[in-house]
Amino acid sequence: MSFENAIRTQRTRKGISLRSMATELGISASQLSKIETGKSKLSVDLALKIAGLLEVPASVFLSKGPPSAGGRRTITRASQEDMQTTPGMRFRPLCTDLKDHEILYWITTITATNFEENGGWHQHPGQEFFYVLSGKLKLLSQLYETAELNKGDSILFDSEQPHAYVAVDGPAELMMINVLA
Repeated sequence: MSFENAIRTQRTRKGISLRSMATELGISASQLSKIETGKSKLSVDLALKIAGLLEVPASVFLSKGPPSAGGRRTITRASQEDMQTTPGMRFRPLCTDLKDHEILYWITTITATNFEENGGWHQHPGQEFFYVLSGKLKLLSQLYETAELNKGDSILFDSEQPHAYVAVDGPAELMMINVLA
């Protein structure tokens, strides 16, 4: 079932009119109709709002097709001590037995307290996502204003643009995902 059909199906199942749902979402009925018919793209933000109103997981509207079991699974044990170190950063790789090298998973500790300790600018293909597990971090960028992130904050950015990390008030620990493709 396409996301368009899923929205309409869930909406009618709940007995919600197109017009009242559009009002709840803060968009026009015309815009919601275009989304339901596939004539307009659905943003993640709007999918989350729709999912909240319809009380279903947002993945129902965001998936690219029906689920198919791929048989992928990997476990990284706490006792595994593999560690990669670069200036101002320590990386604990996760899920290393996967043969797919387009996505890398890490627990990363930022110890650099300034740009120089970080080893200068970093850049690599793809996108980078991280979620701050503990501490406070500044993400420096040549394209964007410095972003200061605290515990519980996350960011996704184009990692081809030069960037650097600086810990504020002691080390910061992150859950990091690099999408290389």
